[in-house]
Parts: sequence; structure tokens; C-alpha cells
Amino acid sequence: MPELPEVEAARRAVEEHCVGKKITKAVIANDSKVIDGVSPSDFEASLLGKTIVSAHRKGKNMWLQLDSPPFPSFQFGMAGAVCIKGVAVTKYKRSAVKDTDEWPSKYSKLFIEEWRVL
Repeated sequence: MPELPEVEAARRAVEEHCVGKKITKAVIANDSKVIDGVSPSDFEASLLGKTIVSAHRKGKNMWLQLDSPPFPSFQFGMAGAVCIKGVAVTKYKRSAVKDTDEWPSKYSKLFIEEWRVL
């Protein structure tokens, strides 16, 4: 289970590597625990073209502030994590994140594939 320092490390990683970049492709799992009340394709379309302005955290909840809504939020329950391709993962004693060549992980629920610096 991720602890608060792990969630804060994820927030800081997003701040460092993703702020100021534009979302050019998003893939979201068709899972009611991930999104509810909207289709994955509609939610994916709502993210396209948005720029990440900042990342925020309260407890084990993190959300992205984009240049306009929606603002995706994430709850780091039992095994939540943020992985950024090409960025070393912070290792914790009981981390749910494993080193693997598989990208994205088969457990990914939200995958933002391409970023472009504005």
C-alpha cells in the first residue's frame, strides 16, 4: 500500500517531468473504478490538447490541474503508482512498482502516451 511519501514522490515526479506539456494521446481503462458516468472514449477525448499546469495532493489523492477541465484525480489505494517512461522509479521497501520492460504496465488504468512541450 503506498504511503504518503510515495504519493508525494509521484506528485513531485509529475511536477518535474510533465508540467507544461500537452496531452496528445490518452488511453483509459474501461473500468467503473476508474471512470463512472462517461465512456472511456469521451473521457480520452476530453483530455486531448490539454496542458498540464500542476499536480496537487491531499492525503493519498492526487489530481492534475490542466489548463481547462476536466482535472483527472487519482486515489492511491492498495497499489497505486505513477510511472513516467524514462524516469527512474523511487524504490520503497514495499513498493507496488516493479522494474519491467513492459510499457505500459498491464495494470495501467490511465496511460498518457505522448507529451509535447509547448
